[in-house]
Amino acid sequence: MLRLLEGPVWIFIGVIISAWSYRTGVGRFNEPGVGFVAFAAGLFIIGVGALVTVFRRPEQQKLKAADATAPTRFLESAPFKLTYTLALLLFYALFLNLAGYIITTFVVLFGLFYNPSGRRWASPLLASSLSVVFTYLVFEVWLKSQLPRGIFPWW
Repeated sequence: MLRLLEGPVWIFIGVIISAWSYRTGVGRFNEPGVGFVAFAAGLFIIGVGALVTVFRRPEQQKLKAADATAPTRFLESAPFKLTYTLALLLFYALFLNLAGYIITTFVVLFGLFYNPSGRRWASPLLASSLSVVFTYLVFEVWLKSQLPRGIFPWW
């Protein structure tokens, strides 16, 4: 039942964010106001919610009795995934300045990309490495914003 409400809930959240940001002042595209980025984010969330609602797979629309009674593994349970993600975000917040952007972001992204039931290391390693390199180039080199250096002060 919760899967059926997933898309509409995201649409509702996006509408609320867009409405509040519109009230703060969106401005124009060439002169953005305070709420411009939040308004764009709200529209993005509305779009994602619409996609989730429209392109729902048939097996997600029908709850099967066998799936409801099938035993789930601990690593695939929702409470474990939520706790694991929150622990990674807490790790990121605590160690970003200490270990630096590159190391901390790589570890957290690897943890988010890794699927314990898949047991494959190459894809998460490649995805987290490319993500760190790309974001480092965009923010540090192109935009010249200083990212936390951590234990490597020469970066």
